[in-house]
Amino acid sequence: MSMVYALGLASAVVVEDLTHSSTQTGLVIVSSILPAFLASLFAGAVVDRSGKLPVLVASLAIRVVAALAFLAAAQLSSPALVLAAIYAANATGIAVTQFTASAEASLLPDLVSGEHLLSANALFQLSLLVAEGLGIVVVAPLVIKVAGAPAMGAVAALFYLAALALAATLRAREAARPAAASTRGWASLSSDLQAGWRTIVQDRVLGMVVVQATLAGVLLLVMLSLLPGLVARHLDLAVEDTPFLLLPGGIGFGLGLFLVGRYERRLSRPAWIAAGLLGLGGALGLLALASRQASPATLPLMVPLILGMGLSLAMVIVPARTVLQERPPAEMRGRVIAAQFAVANAVAVLPLLLGGALADRLGIHLVIGLLSLVALGAGALGWHYARSESATPRWHSSRPC
Repeated sequence: MSMVYALGLASAVVVEDLTHSSTQTGLVIVSSILPAFLASLFAGAVVDRSGKLPVLVASLAIRVVAALAFLAAAQLSSPALVLAAIYAANATGIAVTQFTASAEASLLPDLVSGEHLLSANALFQLSLLVAEGLGIVVVAPLVIKVAGAPAMGAVAALFYLAALALAATLRAREAARPAAASTRGWASLSSDLQAGWRTIVQDRVLGMVVVQATLAGVLLLVMLSLLPGLVARHLDLAVEDTPFLLLPGGIGFGLGLFLVGRYERRLSRPAWIAAGLLGLGGALGLLALASRQASPATLPLMVPLILGMGLSLAMVIVPARTVLQERPPAEMRGRVIAAQFAVANAVAVLPLLLGGALADRLGIHLVIGLLSLVALGAGALGWHYARSESATPRWHSSRPC
């Protein structure tokens, strides 16, 4: 995943340099959402039917090709063609990522016991954080500054090849797939697609967590689309310095992972998620106030707020991911996780389009303020729900309530 974000950052740098527009920068993300949404509809069924490891290996191989396509796209002479080709390369890479992410998330419960699943998720997210930190804060800035943003495609391809080699040697105890899945072939694909959604709708906990995880993901995507403009137009820094502003967020995310893993039984799953949304909303609100003045002097104020955002996101993501893994039946896990990805991709389109357009017209700080209100409202509702369920078991079981 580190190279996914690194390539996304390189794409944002190229687009910001070409257009100086938050709308166009947001389109880098939007251009990949529709393919990601369509892919996520099928990813869960493919993972559950074909097996996690084969899907993981195949998707990594395709991502090698997509990274090389990004490198080729950036070499085109026409700015319009560069933009179109970068959008296409990103769309392909992100679409395939739906299969990779579904396979990885579905595989983890086959490797650890249920009582250790949240801790395993925290450790897994920590390893992703370290890899993403190295990719975004070290590798991407170094490559962009030394060789230019297009070179990030070649570097990403090398990393994907290394991941492919490791995945090809992986052996795991996958949960057995139902016999019907192997005999009916793909004729019942439509039924498979509906099954994941039906499982979510019938389980109140899963439904609420899908909404909360989707909201956190959308808020993060909108903030990432606004970040290059925030750096270049409000902090008077080079757009290439954007990755360094992500560093305190990564540190905060790591602290949040430790907090959730160490004290997981102090709160129920929904209480952790609600507290994370409240913290995220508060940090966004203060960030909106701090960014009202376009001055490098506001940078020291933003650093602890971005750290707080990272910490809050960890408090949402880890418990939410654990609920999505532990509550569905093993044979439905891939479809449920992919369904959440599909919801996130579908819902993100309008906020990303409106976020960039509003930022260009009204100001980035006003858009961040609106994001703050959304997060605070969702957190307050989630906290009310968590308190109303305080008399019931604390959701450390994989059985639906």
